[in-house]
Amino acid sequence: MGLSLALTLLTPVLAVGATPDFSFTGSGWGHGVGLSQYGAKAMGADGATYQEIINRYFTMVAVGPPSTVAADTFIATDSSPLWVGLLQNSDRVSFRVDAGSARLCFDRSSGCVIVATVGENWRFGPNGTGGCAFWKESGSGIWSILDSSSDCEASVRPSDTATTFTVPFKARQYSDGILRFRKAPVTGKLHTVLEIGIDGYMRGLAVLPESWAPAALQAQVVVSRSKALWHVLDRGSEDTFGVERREECYCNLYDGSPDQVFQGFTGELRHPNWVAAVSSTAQQVMGYGGTVALGEFGSSSGGMTEAFADVVGGDSHPYLVTVNDSAAFSVSAANPHGYWGAGADQASLAAAFNFSWVSNVKVLERHSSGSAATVLLSGIRDGRPTSETRTAVAVRSALSLRSTTFDITVNPRFADVPATHQFAGEVLGLNVLRITTGCTA
Repeated sequence: MGLSLALTLLTPVLAVGATPDFSFTGSGWGHGVGLSQYGAKAMGADGATYQEIINRYFTMVAVGPPSTVAADTFIATDSSPLWVGLLQNSDRVSFRVDAGSARLCFDRSSGCVIVATVGENWRFGPNGTGGCAFWKESGSGIWSILDSSSDCEASVRPSDTATTFTVPFKARQYSDGILRFRKAPVTGKLHTVLEIGIDGYMRGLAVLPESWAPAALQAQVVVSRSKALWHVLDRGSEDTFGVERREECYCNLYDGSPDQVFQGFTGELRHPNWVAAVSSTAQQVMGYGGTVALGEFGSSSGGMTEAFADVVGGDSHPYLVTVNDSAAFSVSAANPHGYWGAGADQASLAAAFNFSWVSNVKVLERHSSGSAATVLLSGIRDGRPTSETRTAVAVRSALSLRSTTFDITVNPRFADVPATHQFAGEVLGLNVLRITTGCTA
């Protein structure tokens, strides 16, 4: 009965052209929590200091060195507290020295017994008897073991500050820190980690364009430094790594997601203004409640930044609340993500959320910032009309939208079957299955 009724309601007017099933219009780009980078750009260009930029986007934080904001923690007492995971789960690792020299060491057994010099190609990996070895390539392309050990905890230690070395798989040079090799306790695969100091790490990030105002770069440095150190404290020092962390990466920071991309010395050479911002804000981090504050950031909000609790949930981080981000929409910002539009077909949403067909999508709730909080999807699942509420974050992720600050317009395929019609899902299904494409006048 339902099918025949749906057919009788289908008036001969078909939506024309390549109009998407759903149109999204929005503003901003990113999760919208914390520092708005285009807001910082505009504030810096208009004369604000980096402290003023930070105070705009982070309420109730103090800025100071780890010894002040996170006293008695290992990041305040250890000169090289960061273990950055460059590579995980390798069978072997290649490296070479590009300037200066480096000592090749087994950390638990024979010590530093080899000196690697400029132009030599080296590998570290299994020795064939359950342990590991340093292998050197001869001029004829033959690899030979120069030192071997029953364990696989080893390091490449620069002889001085002028030493640079390359990990070819990463296509990057590194000049600060010690390259460490560690074996995963379960799989036996190798993790390659760079043990490094805080500002040595910071010099290799380079998050913003070099052309932006110094104050914007300085604010980003402090926020990025805070983000890194918050995660390092959360994950612990190297001597506290449990089996799970040693198996996963033997690190307290990743080179990339879920952390920040670390470009090493390669990044330093390309971004001198960023390096200057690191130097001028040396050791400065945001603090709150006796520890480092979480430094979140994104391109720009939709006009008001998001509260951490609204977007991520869990720990509320009271300094990450909704604040005015009008600076990101000023002339000085020149923000390419101020306003945007996107189209989506129902098949993409149906596949993402386990519907057969999705006929209607609408914003159900909004946060105090104005961004979408929840979205109601309606359509057909397993042959029956179904409605389901999902988070706007889930919809944004499924459709690769720029932000969750959006409005939705539904474009029905037939002019006389609106998205709210009781048989909209069935009629859409008939069209998708090519049972009907409508009638001519």
